Amino acid sequence: MKKGLARGGRYGLAALAMLAVAVTAATSYAYPALAATACPTCYGLERVAAGLLVDPDMTPAIREQIKADISTSRAVVGGFFGAFAGHPTVIACSSEDCDRRLGGRGARAMAYSTPFGTIIRLSPRGLNAVIITHEFSHVELHRRVGVWKIMSSALPAWFDEGVAVIVSNDGRYLRQNASGPDRCVRDSGKPLPDSGYQWAPLSGKDPMIYADAACRVLHWMDAHGGQAGLLTMIDTLAAGQDFQP
Repeated sequence: MKKGLARGGRYGLAALAMLAVAVTAATSYAYPALAATACPTCYGLERVAAGLLVDPDMTPAIREQIKADISTSRAVVGGFFGAFAGHPTVIACSSEDCDRRLGGRGARAMAYSTPFGTIIRLSPRGLNAVIITHEFSHVELHRRVGVWKIMSSALPAWFDEGVAVIVSNDGRYLRQNASGPDRCVRDSGKPLPDSGYQWAPLSGKDPMIYADAACRVLHWMDAHGGQAGLLTMIDTLAAGQDFQP
């Protein structure tokens, strides 16, 4: 009987080991950026600072600029939300080959929120303070409301993206030297996706959907007490109340 139990225990451990290998392999295939944080050298990356991985071909000048942009972005997001307590890992690629190797499909940047932390992947077209600030806005907002509320679309994707455009003051999607809804560049009037899974393909086809989202958030803020009202809504959402459009 004891031999049978021992044999069963060994089989159980072997099965768990095989499952762990399968999960690791699946994660590496589907989300290489996540796997790269555990083994940077496996993906040809170098750790140049705490929370910053880059490809070896990146020039010293670009590396220093990214560090400065990260510092600027942290300050901007902290100023908007009152604090920036997130500690994302930033993976920055200076070549398209590096970006594709890490799962890039044309987006300038991508944030992956996980129970273990947030990873931000920057393509060569996303190496600037505006894009980093946009992604850091996601990091802080997700931290405050909780990853589950983001995954379940309790906070709609369009609202999350609109806030990020506003925090980063992205000149592609906002009028400069204006305030409130006057900053709107476009509002198509079309329904905007609540789910992040729906948002990604639509934004790839029509990047100006970000302008639509920012405009609707600006109108929402205008009707709900501005920036203070937005921060209050985030707190109430985190406390369990529903989002009120």
